[in-house]
Amino acid sequence: MVLKAADIADIFGQAIVAYHAQDLLDPVCPQLEGANAWTQFLFEKCWIDTVQWHLEDEIRRPNLEGSAVLALKRRIDALNQSRTNAVEAMDVRLQGFLQPVSTETASELRTESLGWALDRLCILQLKLYHMEIEATREGGPASAVSRLEVLQQQNQQLAGAVDQFIKDIQAGKVRYQPYAQHKLYNDPDTNPALYGVS
Repeated sequence: MVLKAADIADIFGQAIVAYHAQDLLDPVCPQLEGANAWTQFLFEKCWIDTVQWHLEDEIRRPNLEGSAVLALKRRIDALNQSRTNAVEAMDVRLQGFLQPVSTETASELRTESLGWALDRLCILQLKLYHMEIEATREGGPASAVSRLEVLQQQNQQLAGAVDQFIKDIQAGKVRYQPYAQHKLYNDPDTNPALYGVS
């Protein structure tokens, strides 16, 4: 199982590049060449985020009409739920691999699960990709270069923190604690605007 932050970020980067190699806004995720189940899972998770990123751009077009806004908003909501589901599934996989036996004796918890830390790493790869475009684009904002440098530093720091997090889990120092999101807005049983709507 690929468990180094740099290797995981590389898989995310491959998904981002593959998305941009075609010109569809919301394409089906392809198979990553040579992927196993885990690396394909990571690739697909990043694909969800990449599609959502671009739909978030599209929904901000000032000339977009109401029905198009509504369709985009609903697709974004569906992708956000898929993203949450993917992170929670990632936590199940990672916990089973890294800490299959509960370590209630581990004295430490973290404020987020490893899955959500990897989600942040994924989003950071998207930010880096797009900020680099802005930093090198003719007529791009002057601030993009310094912002890119900040993102690169944050990427190094986050990758280091993720690697340490994994080591601490494996050593039993930290208990693997998944955090369920329990999104309310997509559920007709918990969103007042959807009560009784089928």
